[in-house]
Amino acid sequence: MKVFYASTRNGVRQAVHDILDEINWKSILPAGSDILVKLNLTWDYVRPGVDTSPWVVEAFAEKVSGHTGRIFLGESSQILVDATRAFRVTRMKDVAERHNLISEHEWIPEKVGNLKFSIPEICTRMPVVSIPVVKTHYRSVISVAMKHLYGCLDDNRHNYHYRLADYVVAVNSLIPVILTLADGTISLEGNGPKPGIPKQTDFIAASTDRVALDYSVANVMGIDPLSVETTVKGNGVTGSFENLEEVCLPPLTTTPSFTFLKAQANFVAKIEKNFRGKKEQNEPGTDSPFMGIMKIGAKRWYNIAYYLFGQDREAKRIMKENIYGPQWMGLPEGDHQ
Repeated sequence: MKVFYASTRNGVRQAVHDILDEINWKSILPAGSDILVKLNLTWDYVRPGVDTSPWVVEAFAEKVSGHTGRIFLGESSQILVDATRAFRVTRMKDVAERHNLISEHEWIPEKVGNLKFSIPEICTRMPVVSIPVVKTHYRSVISVAMKHLYGCLDDNRHNYHYRLADYVVAVNSLIPVILTLADGTISLEGNGPKPGIPKQTDFIAASTDRVALDYSVANVMGIDPLSVETTVKGNGVTGSFENLEEVCLPPLTTTPSFTFLKAQANFVAKIEKNFRGKKEQNEPGTDSPFMGIMKIGAKRWYNIAYYLFGQDREAKRIMKENIYGPQWMGLPEGDHQ
């Protein structure tokens, strides 16, 4: 299975368009069909490397407009994150308004083996294009193609952590992802998926195979692909890393190469882990009244930490100085030059 790489040093739009052409996107995206673009809106504060970059989504929408039908944008809230707020503060909403992109979802129950959960109904009735961010994750080692779909699970998904890899493979088996575009413009290393360190990596990776893409990108990150449980368990189920072929678009001659700092659980995550189930149990846990108190405390901690540890200043600096910065101010690529 092929995994494609393109450099974004000469522009995000050009890289996305080139990689889509190379992958022969018109043969993948059904003509006239509505499509769902699964975003990563993991945090409702501006932090490059955490959420999907607006320019990557905008470049994709520009390229496929007129070939596909309507383009829906999708992401679910989670216990500490309001996806609607994240949609606004990351300025993804500006992209949606410029290109008439829309969003909706209605939950439907599903069962895979002995795992029960709900996913948005929209995921089951139209092709899905997945646009994750390249980042480390303290639970899953990396979060790229496979882990990204965990965000399609219902709002109870924090209780599914006890068998994270199993749930990730299960939800991936149900959602018809026809293409994954991994956003490696600014990635995240260290204690992802939220309070890690933004890392400018200047690439886009694409594949029709989620497992192959995760295997390949893990190598790019300097991480052993076989240390990623979702990749190992997904192999042969939702894709395959066998017979992997990596294709680099000029000016790239080889795949990008980095050494990412690995993620460790932060204080909130360590406390939370004590309230989750074990892999041996048959059913996920449920939220006790105490969990509501913990949720409030954790949310306030993240709010304070964003300013206390200078993450707001870092975001402002990136927005002002980095080549990708203006997108988080709502500007289309090129308008700031």
